[in-house]
Amino acid sequence: MGDRHNTLGHYDITVIGAGSMGSACARHLTQIYKGKICLVGPDEPTVPRHQSGRSVFAAYYDQGRITRHLDADPVWCQLANRSIPRYRQLEKATGVQYYHERGFLVLGSKDDPKIAQINKVAEMIGFNYEQLSYTELKRRFPYLQVPHDFIGLYESTDAGYISPRGQVEAEIKAATDNGCTLVREIVNKVSRNNDGDYIIITETNKVITSRKIVVATGAFTLFKEIIPDDIRQRLDIQCGTQTVVKLQVNAADRQRYSNMPCMVYLCPEDPMEYWYSLPPVLYPDGQYYLKIGHGGDLIKIMPTHKDVLKWFHGHGDPKTTDILTKAMLSVLPGFKPVSIKPDGCAYTITPHSHVMIDKITENMVLLSGGNGYAAKSSDEIGRVGALTITHDNWHYDIPQEAFKLCFKLTPKL
Repeated sequence: MGDRHNTLGHYDITVIGAGSMGSACARHLTQIYKGKICLVGPDEPTVPRHQSGRSVFAAYYDQGRITRHLDADPVWCQLANRSIPRYRQLEKATGVQYYHERGFLVLGSKDDPKIAQINKVAEMIGFNYEQLSYTELKRRFPYLQVPHDFIGLYESTDAGYISPRGQVEAEIKAATDNGCTLVREIVNKVSRNNDGDYIIITETNKVITSRKIVVATGAFTLFKEIIPDDIRQRLDIQCGTQTVVKLQVNAADRQRYSNMPCMVYLCPEDPMEYWYSLPPVLYPDGQYYLKIGHGGDLIKIMPTHKDVLKWFHGHGDPKTTDILTKAMLSVLPGFKPVSIKPDGCAYTITPHSHVMIDKITENMVLLSGGNGYAAKSSDEIGRVGALTITHDNWHYDIPQEAFKLCFKLTPKL
């Protein structure tokens, strides 16, 4: 185990991964469990990613992620419905402001089956939104140009965008204020001793022992020796890419788009399937950017650790950057970006399109699989993770089937 100078202590529960889900899990553990809790994970690099030498990165290094209730999937809808009311509570408790209520708008053909499914789920969950005709869209948002058969599903309140950076900061502050120990290290390997405790070894050979652990390691879940090899090799998790484009907005356009909501544009006949955008968001360089991202066939699978690191060090896919830029400019005629800045992000994809929240082995729970939807709901996802590690049986009102571990039919050789 190394000498005592490398030993960082023994804990009842350790959360490995200090991103959106892991930090939220740690916070909720401090509220529901009376014991020693540790959160382990690096902070965001302070130098450009390609110069950092880091073996892991996180998807939360960003200022803008859409938050909304409207969704075609009832599970994601319910998770958001439970997370959104806590934003202001967490902001007040920590002094970290990260939520911007700007509204949310789904744009699509009135005959699109996904529009009907979103309406169905909204009715089932029960929250307020408006259905806007093409005429009403033009009246409310005159700068938008969409086809005549399009309608809008609009949440004017309790929706908008969050800064995932700010949210993680707030979750960690609340967790540490409640007694959680924060260790800014990257975990390299996990094993067990004869007493059944987990031995957590970091990249700098620091050692933590813990009775239980939660694995919330995002896109790098399969690339570190944390989960037992025989299980890790069979887990059906893929690492998918996201190209995002930030279009710099000048002062006049910021004024012009002052009431712009976050948007999802449905295009089912297109390989993209849909694209999404955020209104002008202030970034750390002091500039405002419209941010665009995508779904569908433009997502690429990264099979190796080396591939994922290369992606994080780059600037996304040039062809996708061009497609997204043209899509945004077609909806905002007359908009001339001051600059175009593409970037690359990565996240975990699961077969059921939900987060895997389940026991991997004795006293170890997996909390991974955001599928590109998790930032807005990470507080509730973290709570489910906390409930799962502290109870022997499933302890949540959405059936465990929605969050189960998924395995490949044959192990990876």
